[in-house]
Amino acid sequence: MATSSQVEMIVVKVSPYLREDRPLVWLGEKSVDQPRLLPIAIGEFEAAAIQMQLEEDEPIRPISYDLLSSMLTRLEVAVRQVVIHTVRRSVYYAKVVVEKGHKIQDVDSRPSDAIALALRTGSPIFVSRELLNEVGIEPLKTESNVENTLDRFSELEPQITGVLSDRDEAITSETADGKDDLVNLEPVLAEEPGEEMDELGMLKVQLEKAVLCEEYEEAARLRDEIESLINKNKP
Repeated sequence: MATSSQVEMIVVKVSPYLREDRPLVWLGEKSVDQPRLLPIAIGEFEAAAIQMQLEEDEPIRPISYDLLSSMLTRLEVAVRQVVIHTVRRSVYYAKVVVEKGHKIQDVDSRPSDAIALALRTGSPIFVSRELLNEVGIEPLKTESNVENTLDRFSELEPQITGVLSDRDEAITSETADGKDDLVNLEPVLAEEPGEEMDELGMLKVQLEKAVLCEEYEEAARLRDEIESLINKNKP
């Protein structure tokens, strides 16, 4: 169902946003030597759900995306693909393409929900070519490894702010409640990401995942570790 106006993507990883209090999900072009990258800021719950599927973690009880996937299967509704197609006022828009009885319908969705569902149904993820051309991040010419590009995100300022200069130099994002939210790049790109900030972001994602999996002892341990790290960073 892919068209020439769409580019197939894969989920590369979930990482903490450098100086904001929520994670990024990174999409990368599929089957390309130097894939363009598309980071989207999402909520911690959604990040944990995506990370769980990437790591093939089985929750003790089904979380909402597992439930939705099971319901669609029982109702004989197939998820054919998900498409991130538009950005308006610095918010991404996506759709889930479903089929039942040879009838295809598009369902409006946030990208994070669409991605979490696609990972559970084995459905392909696409981004419109026009959108990727506009806001996609090119890997550094001296870096053939995507991980190195992600680790050196702060060095990509000319590429990002050049594209988004008309949008208050903000990286396009979505929030847990779907409202517009701008993440200012200037303070993020002004310095290298600190090791402790990365650690704090990842601990928060791990905490969300532990709660989702009902691993409450682990969640309590992570909560204490987060509080300790926050207190350590206080002036």
